[in-house]
Amino acid sequence: MARKKATAQEHRLIIAGFGGQGVLTVGKLLCTAAMHEGKQVSYLPSYGSEVRGGTANCHLIISSTEIFSPVVETADSLIILNEQSFERFGKMLRAGGVLVLNTSLVKASPSRGLDKSIVVSVPATEKAAEIGSVLAANMMMLGAFVAATSLCGRDSAEAAIRDSLTGAKSEVLPVNLQAFQMGMDIGAAARSKR
Repeated sequence: MARKKATAQEHRLIIAGFGGQGVLTVGKLLCTAAMHEGKQVSYLPSYGSEVRGGTANCHLIISSTEIFSPVVETADSLIILNEQSFERFGKMLRAGGVLVLNTSLVKASPSRGLDKSIVVSVPATEKAAEIGSVLAANMMMLGAFVAATSLCGRDSAEAAIRDSLTGAKSEVLPVNLQAFQMGMDIGAAARSKR
């Protein structure tokens, strides 16, 4: 049986980085936000046996129609948090695709084949450290992606963050929302330049 070809109604995304950078969390939050908007989602996580410090990535498909396979072979977008993930997944981005890149840990230069991509440069690790929590870098990447692609709405993404940081985790909600907003500002600026 032939695999269904990706349609304009589907958006295929790979998020990748080290375990402990919140890669899988960003994927879950995007799925939650898209589901709140009535979209179909597919989420396929993968991580090394070491987890923290090992590799982590997830394949997401967000669609207005039924999804037939959770595997992303060619991505419409990438969210890349470290150099090793760029080396592994960078070539999977389609021409004209959106690359949200943590430039604190990955160097974006034209010689790396990025001239046909829309690159959103986010110094996420550095900026998150400045606001007091390097762990909030993933929220900055999420915000940049949401603003750059409009794949889901800001309110849906923020609601997903709020819903995930309750109880004992609520103490880190303010810094995570601040990082998300900083990412939104970076993504919006990148989008306005296109």
